[in-house]
Amino acid sequence: MAATPQYGSFIFRGLITGRIYNVDIYLSDVVDALVHFDGGAGAGATSPDSFIPTEPVALIDVAIVTGTADTTKVQILRGNQPTGDFLRYSQHLTTSPFRSPVNLGFAAGMPVRAIQKA
Repeated sequence: MAATPQYGSFIFRGLITGRIYNVDIYLSDVVDALVHFDGGAGAGATSPDSFIPTEPVALIDVAIVTGTADTTKVQILRGNQPTGDFLRYSQHLTTSPFRSPVNLGFAAGMPVRAIQKA
């Protein structure tokens, strides 16, 4: 099928300050491609492929716009190591008021990455 890129958000909570970090993401809808994170000008195809928190954080929510054709989930990575967690788009749609809860911790300075999967 033809890839249909979409957007979304990863929402983190700072474990020291309690601050909420809303980070836009860009999904290219290409299997095994990294998700792109907002680097300051909005997320897009040329944005960074990681988010690096300045304090320890927990990923608490993921919201994805529906419509991808080739991918159905993302695999979460700490640095380059898989956490073992896969987040299915169908459970994390922006239109759903009852998204599946997420609670994944990341150390300060640890790159948060995600790989798109079929």
